Amino acid sequence: VDLQRTPIFVQAGASAIPIAAMVLALVEKQSGSQGKLSGCIASDPLGELAGTGRLPRSIEGAYDDMAQLTSWAGSQAPDLQTVLVRGHPYHDGGANAVQELAFAIATGVEYLRELHSRGLGIDQAAPSILFAFSLGSNFFMEIAKLRAARMLWAKVVAAFGGNEDSQKMRIHARTSSWNKTIYDPNVNMLRTTTEAFSGVLGGCDSMHIGPMDEIARLPSDFTRRVARNTHTVLREEAGLTRSIDPAGGSWYVENLTDSVARKAWDLFREVEKQGGMAAALQAGCPQGQVTAVSAERAKAYAQRRDILVGTNMYPTVAAKPLAP
Repeated sequence: VDLQRTPIFVQAGASAIPIAAMVLALVEKQSGSQGKLSGCIASDPLGELAGTGRLPRSIEGAYDDMAQLTSWAGSQAPDLQTVLVRGHPYHDGGANAVQELAFAIATGVEYLRELHSRGLGIDQAAPSILFAFSLGSNFFMEIAKLRAARMLWAKVVAAFGGNEDSQKMRIHARTSSWNKTIYDPNVNMLRTTTEAFSGVLGGCDSMHIGPMDEIARLPSDFTRRVARNTHTVLREEAGLTRSIDPAGGSWYVENLTDSVARKAWDLFREVEKQGGMAAALQAGCPQGQVTAVSAERAKAYAQRRDILVGTNMYPTVAAKPLAP
């Protein structure tokens, strides 16, 4: 792989410096220029804390590494993003769209403050951040979530004094892991298709479409090919990338976007009142809210008030569960 021509995406956990060093060593081995690196090699210590319940090092040390790598990339690899804000831990825990968005924005604000306190200006710090969201099967809600995310982040960066370019949010999306099932797994393929569709209409910049069997095993060549071709069909045949904000102007989408943005902003302000995202996580507040929503969602599926096709409704009786 020619790293000078291929954008990369590496989720590096609490600190990205070790991974970045290995990538730079490979670029040097290829006689390439590190200045041509693009994509993302990024740390997300709060995402690591939310997802695993612990950090392998102190949070202050992780922020020091984040600032050091971001400062280096600003002068040596300007197209490389070094900070990641993941909504996945909240979504995969059962959170709703408002919670995922609010906690992601609160995390981004925390990172901006920490980078600024270590000498980085807002117009250097904000463009270094990549947001990663999960895409659930509620089609219009996911479109609204991504559109609302851009609105809220622009508001945040403007409040920090960032210029217009710095207010632009870069979004990586991936199809949900929370709603995939080992029962009637072919339905997972249908879900990833609608989820990817909503991600494109919502305006993501890059996307991971999960193979239908990835929740239980290493995906097969066939399921990987189907996932890759889903990208290609949406881009080349459906032509969705030829329009900017194709869902814009729809009364329903615009109204839903506004509603999600307002509710997420209110929840974000609650987190800020607790001292920010790190303090809120240490107090267990986001965990408690997500757990409550997750329990209610599980109950709705158990009582068939909500439908999970092929699992709690419309199952294929002869189908065998997905084997590890």
